[in-house]
Amino acid sequence: MTTHLWVTSVALGVTALINWGSVLRGDHLVERITKPLVVLLLMGLAWSLYWEGRVPGSPPLLTVIVALAFCLIGDVALLHATETRFLVGLGAFLVAHLAYVWAILETVRAEGFPWPVLVAVPFLAVLHAKAGRDIVRHSGPQKGPVFVYQLVLFVLVLVAAGTGDWLLLLGCLVFVVSDTVLGHDRFVHERRWAPLTVIVTYHVAQTLIVVALYR
Repeated sequence: MTTHLWVTSVALGVTALINWGSVLRGDHLVERITKPLVVLLLMGLAWSLYWEGRVPGSPPLLTVIVALAFCLIGDVALLHATETRFLVGLGAFLVAHLAYVWAILETVRAEGFPWPVLVAVPFLAVLHAKAGRDIVRHSGPQKGPVFVYQLVLFVLVLVAAGTGDWLLLLGCLVFVVSDTVLGHDRFVHERRWAPLTVIVTYHVAQTLIVVALYR
């Protein structure tokens, strides 16, 4: 591991921990600073991995940076999740997921049957039955955008599963869990533990995806 990659990784971990602590304490000032900073550091991590140790067949850096840039827009919008800002955030993350799909499609797939599909399909079916339907049903006038967003998330998971890369699939599945908890907390039933769960799983998912694409 080079110095730049090591420093970026440590900074990312420390900033994420500070952000999680701010969410737990309800410290909105620190949260507003550290939440966007985590994504900026993820961009730095992607850049470092791309230039210093990417595997053959990994996607172009620009596609992943675009995905993270739209995640950054979504993060800022959701810091004050009014109805309008929520839709802006939803749209930004939808574009981010499409960019990730594009990036994954540009990777080299493993030969043979993509066994992760056998995990992804039942997982998505159970998650939709247990939570996805309720989120759409309770989302009111936002039902259409929320339903489309769920479909794009499912496409992301299936495309990741199709590569045969278990680490990439895990990252996408954790991303789905994060967004499901967020949607359920917003539209169906609020829970005290939801904000912390959402942000922790979100950061873990993003890190896993970036590492999986360029490791």
